[in-house]
Amino acid sequence: MAGQSPLRRWKPFFAAFGLVDAAIEAADPALRRDEIRSARGEVVELLCGVLVGDAHKAEELCVALDGFMAESLLTLLAVPAEKVPSVLASSADLPKAVGALRCHHQNARVRGLARDITRGWTAAVEGDVARAKERFDAVRGVDKPAPKLDAKRGSAEVEEKKMEAPEASRCSSLDVKKRESPEEKERMEATKRKLREGYREAEDAKRQRKIQVIAAPKMVDQRRQMMHPILRERSRARCGASTAVVRRSLVSSFNKV
Repeated sequence: MAGQSPLRRWKPFFAAFGLVDAAIEAADPALRRDEIRSARGEVVELLCGVLVGDAHKAEELCVALDGFMAESLLTLLAVPAEKVPSVLASSADLPKAVGALRCHHQNARVRGLARDITRGWTAAVEGDVARAKERFDAVRGVDKPAPKLDAKRGSAEVEEKKMEAPEASRCSSLDVKKRESPEEKERMEATKRKLREGYREAEDAKRQRKIQVIAAPKMVDQRRQMMHPILRERSRARCGASTAVVRRSLVSSFNKV
């Protein structure tokens, strides 16, 4: 140990103090680190004044610095997850400095706290990325146009709707018929009966006229047969005389020609 500087153990990590203080103040400006900086500065001055050969005194002061670093890391670990972006934005060198404490610091407590901080940062960042992706997907889902229907499928659906339209009209007419009241049905039946009676009367009248036309000649013959023989002979004589007159008039007409 002779000839070695008392700051040998803390020399690679002194920069981490300032980075961690700045990150804490960025997360919450009310957490001022001025008093901590002042007390820590006094310890560093004492450590620098230790003689090279006084290793015991130097180690005691290094342990005091370990305590200051542990307190700073505990405060940084208590920062809420939603404040992590502000913490990381305080300095680009902060993750590297905390990573060095996690891997290379001799104090086990400091290494453990640094490890917990990096894990918390990782979880917070992954959560922010997942939420941002969900919002982005939601926006894409709103802006995404509706899928176009296949041409054949669309025409088939149009034809199907055209076929359904007449069927729907037929169903509606059937429904109207079903909804007819008993009074309307009774009036319809009465109208049908009157039409049938009218047809029947017309047919009867037509049939009666045929019977009368056929019966007329028969009645004439019957009257002739029922006439007295003398009247029948006179009727025939009149018919014959009239026939002779007609013949003579025709002959005279031909002779004149």
